[in-house]
Amino acid sequence: MITANIMEDLVFQEGPDKQPLVKREGYTVIRISLGNGTMIPPHMADHSAFFLVLKGTVIFTAGEREVELKENQYIAMEAGQLRGMHALEDSVVLGVRD
Repeated sequence: MITANIMEDLVFQEGPDKQPLVKREGYTVIRISLGNGTMIPPHMADHSAFFLVLKGTVIFTAGEREVELKENQYIAMEAGQLRGMHALEDSVVLGVRD
């Protein structure tokens, strides 16, 4: 069993801070901290993923679209889909990938 406060020890740096929280067979849970203006450039990913914005506002690239999400909003993406992130303010995103 693992327990922790997901909002402890946040780091808002020049680039994204990706902290794996749980790794299990079939899935990984990651906390992504993005400082204001930080980007994860659009890239092709070979795995499906679910992203939940815990804090802040983030523009997600999803294929050919861009979607702005705020706290408590989420997006699910398929494998082989172009994806990226751009934080409009200090933000924290929970990611779950297969």
